[in-house]
Amino acid sequence: MMNAVISNEKLQRLWQAKQLAERRQSNEAWAIVEPYLLEDPHDIHALDIAAYTFENAGNPVVAKALYQQITNVAPTASQSWLNYGRAAEDLWLTDEAERSYKKGLTLTKSDDSRSMLYGNLAALCIDNGRFEEAHEHAKKCLEFNPDSKIGKSNLGFCQLALGNFAEGWKNYHLTLGTSWRTLEQYNNEPEWDGTMGQTVVLYGEQGIGDEVCFASMVPDAIAVSKKVILDVDKRLAPLFRRSFPQAKVYGTRAAQPGTKPWDKEDRDFDASLALGQCGEFFRTSQESFPSGAYLTPCPERTAMWKALFQSKGKPVIGIAWSGGIPKTGAKFRRAAVEDWLPVFAAIDAHWVCLQYKDAADEIAEFTKKHPHVDLVQYPWATLTKDYDDTAALVAACDAVISLPTAVVHLAAALGVKTMAMHAERKCWKFHSGLPFHPDVKLIEHGKGWGYALSEVAKQVRKFV
Repeated sequence: MMNAVISNEKLQRLWQAKQLAERRQSNEAWAIVEPYLLEDPHDIHALDIAAYTFENAGNPVVAKALYQQITNVAPTASQSWLNYGRAAEDLWLTDEAERSYKKGLTLTKSDDSRSMLYGNLAALCIDNGRFEEAHEHAKKCLEFNPDSKIGKSNLGFCQLALGNFAEGWKNYHLTLGTSWRTLEQYNNEPEWDGTMGQTVVLYGEQGIGDEVCFASMVPDAIAVSKKVILDVDKRLAPLFRRSFPQAKVYGTRAAQPGTKPWDKEDRDFDASLALGQCGEFFRTSQESFPSGAYLTPCPERTAMWKALFQSKGKPVIGIAWSGGIPKTGAKFRRAAVEDWLPVFAAIDAHWVCLQYKDAADEIAEFTKKHPHVDLVQYPWATLTKDYDDTAALVAACDAVISLPTAVVHLAAALGVKTMAMHAERKCWKFHSGLPFHPDVKLIEHGKGWGYALSEVAKQVRKFV
């Protein structure tokens, strides 16, 4: 909230609105704030809560407009620029956000504010794959506030991206409980600290691709534990049950802790931990990342796909040309199917669409213009609630070529030859060379997807 004269009654009402906004009750929060803005559209306090309400409601467009208005009303308040920068960053307006944070640094006289601004600058650089810069900003953040959680967690991202795994996992731990990583607790149990001989629950904390990636550490956990219980995305449960028969697997990740329908013998355990955080114990150096497959597809479904593909009489290559969601920079992880023409021309193959969203119309339009390209979508394998279907399809392919998306992790985990193109803005896993999948061939983004795909075209025949 901005500093200005405000009555106690109004302060209490706006505080109530803020609490409602925190609980995602945006309509109720807005009902309190709107009358103040109707009376005075430049009311700095009401604008602040209104912007916060829309930000928490997942409406960054309106939040940014309101925060921008606050910078007009209070241009010398560093907090105005901090909030505006954060909203611009949510919309991937990187230059605008960076200018805003740096403007705030020129105005603030508070070490706490400096720490927050440097912390946000670090996060912005991380989102854009600028890990060396982010590392410096994170250190500045901690200079002004050595206990800053955002400073330490952002430092963790940087350390992992730059190959300092031993220290990186410890700081990365602080991202648990944020919007990026779920923090679960089932029966008031402690977090697992790697102690041997315990019954441990490991739960998925990010997207499906991350769960597949981090699952390479499940065998390590099984080897040192009395029993391992996996709580994962429902779509992964059948695939994980087959792949890790020594663990008990439940697809109840999205369910509330008290409502999970687990067997009675699995409700009593010693500790729990986010699956990805197992890296703190098992992946502390580049050498500790093993190569090879660790997931087992359904043999019957895989055999059916292989029988079909054998009839094609040519290589079968799975491809994905887009991935992610707006929050994870989807617009930077998307190439047009037309951009793949040099790759399609380089080798006569049966091209299998591995998009996780329906691409039938896109493929139909493309193949109408390019009927010589044998590009097909098998929706019953890719547009399914059971990732076992997708895994069987992928396992039957001769190779997979993809932008950064979950299918890269899946193909590598199944031991399928995989070629992955870096995005313009790399996540920490790709920046560090995709250590969880050392057999994946990585292609630099260069000056755009056109460059990356031309490199794929040069190498695809030899690769397959």
